[in-house]
Amino acid sequence: MTIFWIIIYNIFVVPLAFIGMQVLVLFNAKIKRGITGRKVSWHHLKRFRHKYPGKEVFLIHSASLGEFEQAKPVIRGLKAIRSDVMIVASFTSPSGFEHAQKMSEVDLMIYLPFDTYFRTRRFIQILKPQKIIFVTYELWPNLIVNAKRFHVPSYLMSARIRQNSSKFYPVVRGFFKELYRSLDYIFAISEKDKESVNKLIGSVQIKVLNLGDTRYDQVIERARSRMMARMPQVFEKSFVFIVGSIWPQDAKHLMPVIRKIHKQYPQSRCIIAPHEPNEFALESFEDQLKGNGISTCRYTQVKQFPVNETIVLIDKIGILAELYHQTNLAFVGGGFRGSVHNVMEPAVAGIPVIFGPDYHNSREAELLVKAGGGFTCADESSLYLLISKLMDNETFYRQASQAARRVILDNMGASARTVKEILEND
Repeated sequence: MTIFWIIIYNIFVVPLAFIGMQVLVLFNAKIKRGITGRKVSWHHLKRFRHKYPGKEVFLIHSASLGEFEQAKPVIRGLKAIRSDVMIVASFTSPSGFEHAQKMSEVDLMIYLPFDTYFRTRRFIQILKPQKIIFVTYELWPNLIVNAKRFHVPSYLMSARIRQNSSKFYPVVRGFFKELYRSLDYIFAISEKDKESVNKLIGSVQIKVLNLGDTRYDQVIERARSRMMARMPQVFEKSFVFIVGSIWPQDAKHLMPVIRKIHKQYPQSRCIIAPHEPNEFALESFEDQLKGNGISTCRYTQVKQFPVNETIVLIDKIGILAELYHQTNLAFVGGGFRGSVHNVMEPAVAGIPVIFGPDYHNSREAELLVKAGGGFTCADESSLYLLISKLMDNETFYRQASQAARRVILDNMGASARTVKEILEND
């Protein structure tokens, strides 16, 4: 980065962020856990380096749990080929650090220190990484500056920059241009994202490649491992419609449709998974579904599977991906609230995927719509007509299912390409 932007960042941005965090810690338990965790991470880091003083280390940084999921297949690939290298996974978010499942391939999990110049310099001096790999979007200027100072190559994998990104806004564009230029390698998830990266950084000697999105490989791996877990079958053989990660804004359109579907197709069954399965949300759904001959039960209260009820409410987190494989059709929430949630998990299960109109935050949703495996609905009426068509028209349903799975299969292999590029650039 240029001296100008380094000064601006360290004189204005860093102090303001630090002061804001000290104020917020008084009211926000999550931020407090992050500050405490960073203090503990320094001790873990020192012990780790003392135990393995001569080992090569790759630092892989994820902002949160979602980015870590993207990094997992790359971590496995790196460790499979370079078993001698120690993998250190760092996080920014407490939710990412606390909920990330420990991988056998990861030798140390820590918080990344606050991005001040002297903290990140000390961090690199202690860790002595051979490579620093950022995942998707979160880049820390002082860490990158110190990586340059100590001749540590830096990578950004699964890079995404939309053509209408705020990174292109006046003033901030200059900052992000210099920040991305400070990297050594950038691996975009698509040709469009590669073009956006090149548009942002301009003519400069940085290797920018389109290697694809590693999330496709990870979703396949998760599906494989979860199938081995053998969850109990919720329903006997019947057409099962699953509603995943929904908010009240989604439910407003869905609940009337679910009642109509049950009336027209009494043998059909439904699984409803609120995005936040708290007591308030569960009781709200139960109240809306009362009557009309619809019987409901909560997943954790079921004594024996399969169940006889018409609808099962999911009051447990972490099982939605497995449930998609037990169903015939999925609605993914968030599309009536501003941004659709994960559409890849139902797609890898090979079922058609429906979502609300606000889905352009998700490249996967766009690909599903283009391929014919995903469908967007603007209101209750269009949603009901689409579900009815998918249930009545066997050919249409089969084509949509095949298209959904094909989107996943056609985008596999990004992890192997990413590992190859990281290891070949020694």
